[in-house]
Amino acid sequence: MNLDYAKIQEEIKAARSEPRSKTWQLDPAQLIELSANQVAEAIRTHKITSEEAVVAFLERICAVNPKLNAVVMIDAKAALQRAREADIALANGIIWGSLHGVPFTIKDTYKTKGMRTTAGYLPLANYVPTENAVVVQRLHDAGAVLMGKTNTPSLAMDMQTTNLVYGTTVNVFNPELTAGGSSGGSSVAVAARMTPFEFGTDLAGSIRVPAAFNGVYGFRPTFGLVSMRGHVPPRPDELDGIRRMATAGPITHTIEDLSMLLDIVGGAGKGDHRLDPIPPAPSQKLALKDVRIAWTDSFGGVPVATEIKNALQAYVKRLEAAGAKATKTEPKDFPYVKAWETWGSFVGAQGGYEQSNFMRSLGNFFTKNAVAATPMQRNIVGPITVPKYMEAMKNQDECIEQLETFFDDFDVWLVPVSSTTAFVHQKPTKKFGDFFVYGNPIDVDGVPVPYYVATQSYTTIFSLTESPVVTLPINQDKKGSAIGIQMVGRRFSDHRLLEIAETFDKVAR
Repeated sequence: MNLDYAKIQEEIKAARSEPRSKTWQLDPAQLIELSANQVAEAIRTHKITSEEAVVAFLERICAVNPKLNAVVMIDAKAALQRAREADIALANGIIWGSLHGVPFTIKDTYKTKGMRTTAGYLPLANYVPTENAVVVQRLHDAGAVLMGKTNTPSLAMDMQTTNLVYGTTVNVFNPELTAGGSSGGSSVAVAARMTPFEFGTDLAGSIRVPAAFNGVYGFRPTFGLVSMRGHVPPRPDELDGIRRMATAGPITHTIEDLSMLLDIVGGAGKGDHRLDPIPPAPSQKLALKDVRIAWTDSFGGVPVATEIKNALQAYVKRLEAAGAKATKTEPKDFPYVKAWETWGSFVGAQGGYEQSNFMRSLGNFFTKNAVAATPMQRNIVGPITVPKYMEAMKNQDECIEQLETFFDDFDVWLVPVSSTTAFVHQKPTKKFGDFFVYGNPIDVDGVPVPYYVATQSYTTIFSLTESPVVTLPINQDKKGSAIGIQMVGRRFSDHRLLEIAETFDKVAR
């Protein structure tokens, strides 16, 4: 399936034929450079109209998306109609919410009422939901204008973004490199200024890796703050088994937008009353000199490219030059291998609960040698038992306890996102059920590292510990693509973490 750019251009042309607002103060090139907060403010103060904003972003999509394949679905007619309604409401003194009239796109794993939701999965190529996912509905209720959907690997289960429905999304800096996954389309759409903001999802690093690879900000909130209801997977006719670790989060141009969007979609309320409340923003900001910083350029024996290590070390030096104090350290005796294996235990039990243990035993027999060097994969395929699941929960509790204790002494922990920056597109070596499997290693400074070790080691740890994590762009590598890092905080310290990240960004970016 390909976007019908001619049809989009027809809708744009029709909108352009209407009388323009007399208050227009920004041209499209200026408009698309604005953050979501800035677009909202420009609309509220009548510097632009919502319709003009939608047109500007649709034109940007038509201009750059053919080479990137990040945006895979657009309903220009519906978006322009809602934008006109937003402008009429504003003219009558009615503001729908903090995102009144602000256009956006969203990952094609979120159910969207009346708009296809394929999750990159061929059997769902023509699936049209009758209701919105909770995240989509809350954005709608805040006044946002949905333009379309962005690409994802099949059922969001890959560290690259390619599928049999829409094809491959490429890196915003270099088409020969991967966009990362599974929120690759989301991250590229933001990075290429096709949308002011996006929402991805993250189980293994699916917000953090593509955000880092494309030079944008991504945020994985504390588990349990943002709803996953209305997300695919599960498939429409399938019981939802993904009950631990996976979460939804924003991808933006600014940290301020991350915080604003968290407040809009997070917390218990309409559509999901089981969520934890969003912790309030701290009443007093921490001065840079008072932030207790821990950092490390590798952990668990997993190699990290020298360029990433150098960039992280230079970033810490910039923070120290600005008055911060940083300590190179990590939680003492943290059980990294057990944590990776436990992450895999949850993924296997939750994502494959419907498979018989006989079939899982067969799968384990044929794959155990292939995953021997990849701890996060070892427990995904084998038989499921209640004692094993209880053991996984015990292990998770122990890892959470150890990391939370570490944060008694530190406010943030800076670590790499993955072993490498964006790499050349990798071809799968086999297919396992609905998913591609990658058996070829990733080159890390001349050392072959198993694909999933290189891409998931530095992210799955914090999925297991339910930690909030901000991904920050800090530099570029010699290929000209982005280098990002993770800033990890204590559970439920989300707003404090974002506040610290914003402070760091001002002095060390």
